[in-house]
Amino acid sequence: MGVFTFALFFAMPAFETLLTFFGVSVLLGLTPGPDNLFVLLQSAQRGWRAGMAVVVGLCAGLVVHTAA
Repeated sequence: MGVFTFALFFAMPAFETLLTFFGVSVLLGLTPGPDNLFVLLQSAQRGWRAGMAVVVGLCAGLVVHTAA
């Protein structure tokens, strides 16, 4: 692979593209997922103990999924 081909292959995206990607990434990172909404809903309806039980269950699921 020549130097010119290498430079074309690894060229930086346009600034506008990077800015858009960064903005969308931040927005998706700040948006609560379904598990967060489930914890909030259960906590609001059934109290903090039920919310903590849901958190423990979700974390146990993550551990099992990661170990598998």
